[in-house]
Amino acid sequence: MKPSTAKSKGAETEEKYVQYLISKGIANAERRHLKGRFDQGDIAGWAAPDRRWNVCVEVKSGAALDIPAWVRELESEMVNARSEMGFIAVRPKGKPRPEDWWAMMPMELFMELMKKAGYL
Repeated sequence: MKPSTAKSKGAETEEKYVQYLISKGIANAERRHLKGRFDQGDIAGWAAPDRRWNVCVEVKSGAALDIPAWVRELESEMVNARSEMGFIAVRPKGKPRPEDWWAMMPMELFMELMKKAGYL
């Protein structure tokens, strides 16, 4: 895939995910502008109800999985965004609807999420 095609596919995937978040009640969701090594994730405008921390989302079109690289990218972006919570939204090949996508995160973040939700 040509870089310009990959970039437009990525932008389309991110925009679909933003629209999905808005439909789920995240009214301020929007695509972030790239900041190179200071990137803060692909989606802005999603914060905890008390606004003490925001959710860092890295959106990937997952025709070819590269989970280790994606996790490293997420962890770096969470530091840049000063975020306590984050995940990777993966669009599997042939699945245009965000409700059919996957959410992936490092285990420690998952356990923290379970704690915040009252399961631990």
